[in-house]
Amino acid sequence: MLKKFAMEKSTPVATLIGHGIQLCKEDGATKVDKTNYRSIVGSLMFLTNTRPDIQYAVSLVSRYMADPSKLHLQEAK
Repeated sequence: MLKKFAMEKSTPVATLIGHGIQLCKEDGATKVDKTNYRSIVGSLMFLTNTRPDIQYAVSLVSRYMADPSKLHLQEAK
């Protein structure tokens, strides 16, 4: 999955969603490609079958699949 989304050199983090992160539909950030965002979120949804600990974070980012912005993409990654 990391290869598919060109994230092989990404740094792992201990927490999935930062404390106090509040995403909103109209956050003023630039919009991103919906197809790529949906592909990332879909892959994450598939992972929730074996990793239930990521389910909350995935459900949070999946709310913005209709019109994702850079901030939404950053949180999904």
